Amino acid sequence: MFDNVSPKVIHKIMAAEGYLELGMPIQALDALTSLEDAGPLEAMRLFLTGEAYLRQERYQEAIDPLHQAARLFPVMESRKAWSALSECFRLGGYKELAEVASLTAEAVEEIEASCEVLCLTRDHGSSWNWPDSVSRMTEFSLSSRGVSPRIPR
Repeated sequence: MFDNVSPKVIHKIMAAEGYLELGMPIQALDALTSLEDAGPLEAMRLFLTGEAYLRQERYQEAIDPLHQAARLFPVMESRKAWSALSECFRLGGYKELAEVASLTAEAVEEIEASCEVLCLTRDHGSSWNWPDSVSRMTEFSLSSRGVSPRIPR
C-alpha cells in the first residue's frame, strides 16, 4: 500500500509527528506544509496539521483538516481524529458540534471493541478443544438399561 509513497513524504510525516511529541507545533506545521502530495498518507498529514493548529489554540484553522482526516481515515482508525475534532469544537465554542463529534468517536470505539470481541471469538472458537477426559455419559447408556433419566430434585 505504501510502496508508491516517496521516502521524503514518510520522512516529513514522521518529523511532524516527532515535533508534536516534543511540543513543537510550529515546526510540525512547517514540515507538513512543505508536502505537496502525501498520497495514501494524506489523512495522516491532515490529522497532524489539525493537531498542530489545535496545540497552538488555533481552533478555527484546526477544524477543517481534522474533519477531512476523520472522513478520510478508515473507520477503525478515525477515533483520534473525531476526538480531536470534538475538542476543537468544544474549545472553539461549538458545544453541539463538539457533542456530535464526541458521539462519533464513541461509536467508533464501540465498533473497535465489538470487532475485537468478534475476532477473539472467531480465533478461539475455531481452535477450542474439549478436554480429553471421557464424559460419564459416554460410558453409561440409559437406553441400554431400559431406564429413563431421573430429574434431580
